[in-house]
Amino acid sequence: MSAALRRGALAAFAAASLLALSACGDGGKDGKQPSAAPSGGPATGGTAPAPGAPGKDKGARPLTAGQAKAALLTPGDLASGWEVNKDIPAYDVGATGMQFGKADKAACQPLLDVFVGADNGPKAQAHAMTDLKQAGDTKIQMTQGVTSYQEAEAVRIMQQKIDFGACGKFAAKGADGTTDQAAGSELTVPALGDGARGVRVVFAATEQGVSIQHDIAAVRVGGTVVTVSQASFTTADTAAFESSLRKAVEKVRQAQSKAGGKA
Repeated sequence: MSAALRRGALAAFAAASLLALSACGDGGKDGKQPSAAPSGGPATGGTAPAPGAPGKDKGARPLTAGQAKAALLTPGDLASGWEVNKDIPAYDVGATGMQFGKADKAACQPLLDVFVGADNGPKAQAHAMTDLKQAGDTKIQMTQGVTSYQEAEAVRIMQQKIDFGACGKFAAKGADGTTDQAAGSELTVPALGDGARGVRVVFAATEQGVSIQHDIAAVRVGGTVVTVSQASFTTADTAAFESSLRKAVEKVRQAQSKAGGKA
């Protein structure tokens, strides 16, 4: 349900913005996929710990539900122009709420699970998520999650294998019953925490000629997995994406510091 709401809201924004872009004589008619701005910092597509900080957060006790919620990003944590996305109702369905849908190929399902949303994944000790959007014509949306596990489970989540070669084209079925063509690839993300990974999922152009790009990053901080998913349909804001990820990791570290103790 949650994934369908996000995708539906973004599609509605896209359709409305296309009219504005057409009126201004702007692009968006060449069928190209959204492009990402150049990255400005060190990055990795693997799971190695950030340089100089291996195992820094090992043994941290899993966060409570309240601590996970307190660690979520708010508009005040970000650059000006971000606000809570009230188009998506609040809900509490656990980590599976991060999932985008069901893939027709089993090898591609991890791309839609946003790392923590697998139906048969490890049981989270605590989970919280929020939806934000960028004001103005960009219509960029962001979903952020804080999901806490016993550390061994968090490590297993971050080490899951994804067969990108098999997912150059696959079908994704949403909770609303609609099916879209999608393509998945690995995404380079900043080297943060005890390991960071990124994936990109692009849903094929709609009949209006709009493709929707989801840039997804996960960072393990001890036993907590921080996820940031940015959805865009014209130009992805890589600077905002990476800045949000860094701030999200910082807030989880602060929450763990307050939690204290060992697992």
